[in-house]
Amino acid sequence: MMKRAICLTVLMLLLSGCFHLGDPRPPLMRAKVLTIANKVCMMVRPEGDEQIVTVRIDEVGNDHHGLVKYNLTIPASGDKCIPDFGYQFAAGKAYGFSVILESPAKLKRGVQPAARIYGVSFSLWENNGQLEANEL
Repeated sequence: MMKRAICLTVLMLLLSGCFHLGDPRPPLMRAKVLTIANKVCMMVRPEGDEQIVTVRIDEVGNDHHGLVKYNLTIPASGDKCIPDFGYQFAAGKAYGFSVILESPAKLKRGVQPAARIYGVSFSLWENNGQLEANEL
């Protein structure tokens, strides 16, 4: 009787979604934001052959001032800024900047998750005539 109760409990937990092994959802990672030469620069730490496949920039509180680029295949680099495609940032506003990195090698091998999502929220301020990013 005790064995049966334990087996049923384990089965119920597995069927309810607990102990989900091999979760295919990409992990969420924190990006770094800074300003270089009065431009916003988002930095990530790519692994292996990861490529930038999606870039998204949103101005907090303004749904009409955002940018989304999909289906990209830009090589990711840990020592270069993520492209912002000329997005116009402004001092005194807050932004969300996210990027999806995907590994073609992991996709080919069927490894899940094959992607990672980096994101950062920040506000921009002007300090002595220079833009300054402050993470939120």
